Amino acid sequence: MMDERKCLECSKTIYGRRDKKFCDDSCRNNYNNHQNSNVINIVRRVNRVLKKNRQILEDVSGLNE
Repeated sequence: MMDERKCLECSKTIYGRRDKKFCDDSCRNNYNNHQNSNVINIVRRVNRVLKKNRQILEDVSGLNE
């Protein structure tokens, strides 16, 4: 008897290869996007601060004139 495998994202039954973790590409993408969302948000915040700092340095140094 074969164990019934479930998709990590939507919990639907998975058919096919034994090492398959997701039922389709959409579930795989959604799962990975949720896993990486905190890292992505941190990077966005850091990039926003760096952009602001570069703008301030350009204004102070007079390079943008």
